[in-house]
Amino acid sequence: MKTFIVIMGLIGMLGARGQVAPNKTDASGKKQGHWIKLDEKQKKLYDGNFADGKPVGKFTYFYDSGIPWAITVFSDNGKIARTKTFDAGGKLTGEGKYIEEKRDSVWKFYNEEGKIISEETYVNGLKSGNCKVFYHSGGLAEEKMWKNGVADGVWKKYFANGQLKYNGMLVKGKVEGRVTFYYDSGQKEAEGLYKGDLKDGDWNYYTEEGKLKRTDKFIEGVNQNPDRDVIPKEEEEKEKKKYEGFEIKDPGGDGNSPH
Repeated sequence: MKTFIVIMGLIGMLGARGQVAPNKTDASGKKQGHWIKLDEKQKKLYDGNFADGKPVGKFTYFYDSGIPWAITVFSDNGKIARTKTFDAGGKLTGEGKYIEEKRDSVWKFYNEEGKIISEETYVNGLKSGNCKVFYHSGGLAEEKMWKNGVADGVWKKYFANGQLKYNGMLVKGKVEGRVTFYYDSGQKEAEGLYKGDLKDGDWNYYTEEGKLKRTDKFIEGVNQNPDRDVIPKEEEEKEKKKYEGFEIKDPGGDGNSPH
């Protein structure tokens, strides 16, 4: 996500072409006061104010259509930037804070209907803390802990009815320890251990009525009971994708973020 760098590049462009008054610099070449930057077709790129070469207060960045795609409020000598991003129709797509051009604190992202679709926590530009994904209905779909940009800690998923679907742990991006899957009724569906992102040890599978259906033994992800009535390999892969493939998306990564 390099859009913020693009913005700062736009701010730093001093060529006479595409600029409009007042756009003044002082004797040392630092931008001062109100600046409006235009592109080669005389369409507005941004509108904001500077003090001693630093952006201050509100800056607005525009699509070719003239509709704002981002509104950023700078403070603390331009170090802090609180930003809201918009789609081409003017609807809010995301909001959050930058500190020295790096994402920080809680960022929220929205769909076309204005409903929140994800909430992510950042420290120094990296995901750190609890990050969440939401269903279209607004209910929580997933929550995952991150440390310094790597998934690490509790990982839970939920059905649309609010029931817990999956409960496990991640260690440096890999599934580790006991994992439990549930039916949407709340009844346990399967449970077992992961070691190094692979199934390991005894795995128990249950019917929706709570009765033990079978037990499979795994060693480093390989089922040791091939003659049993077990899930075929292709079904095993489908199961893994179903329960473990739901990653937190970054809607800001589509160019609608000033980063």
